[in-house]
Amino acid sequence: MVDRILIIAIIVALLAGAFLLFTPKEAPSSGWAIAASNPLVIGGYGDNFSYAGKNVRPVSGTLSLMYDPKTHTGTITAAVTSTQKSGALRVAANESLTGKITLSSHITTSDQIITNADIYGDTGIGGPELPVTHALLAGITTFTLDQDGKPMYKNLVGEWSLAQALRKKDGAIRQSGLYYSPLLRDKTGFTDPNRLEFTLILHSSNPDKSNNPPYTVALQLVFTAVRITQRPPA
Repeated sequence: MVDRILIIAIIVALLAGAFLLFTPKEAPSSGWAIAASNPLVIGGYGDNFSYAGKNVRPVSGTLSLMYDPKTHTGTITAAVTSTQKSGALRVAANESLTGKITLSSHITTSDQIITNADIYGDTGIGGPELPVTHALLAGITTFTLDQDGKPMYKNLVGEWSLAQALRKKDGAIRQSGLYYSPLLRDKTGFTDPNRLEFTLILHSSNPDKSNNPPYTVALQLVFTAVRITQRPPA
């Protein structure tokens, strides 16, 4: 009888140990975790949208986003490296960047974040520079830009979105042979609902009418491979 009680006690202890071993010490976060890669640089000074895809080039790099909607805080970090094919990234009239370019942003409680909404076009969220697309997550936050570890720009406005893809394989935005233009009356129908892209448009606050968007500094990156590793429960 004693031996049987001892055996039962040992089994209970082993089961309790296994439970503790495989139980996470901390409950997983309920926020967003996004990893993106295969970036494209879109155009350059004078035209940072390149709707026809003629000046869209691949660069090397990745992006990660962490966002907790409960606290309305998070981070966005991206690093892209120019290649021989991409050439320099012309971000201003007299400024081109090469090498490793690092972008970082802290999402704060004062930043505008939206989820599950149509953006761009004539939606009133974002401008008409891009056609209407459905975003799972989008926002406007402040970024810093470093080149090879050297600070280059601070307080850049960053408009970003995790949304249905707009770019074709050749980098163009078109439907049935029609390239997108902000002048089109109908700004819908350009998206691919079966793919996601992470678009990041950075610009300064100082105006420059010769640039598009019309700021002294501008850069658009589109990450064409996106993986959502975590998202809030529905």
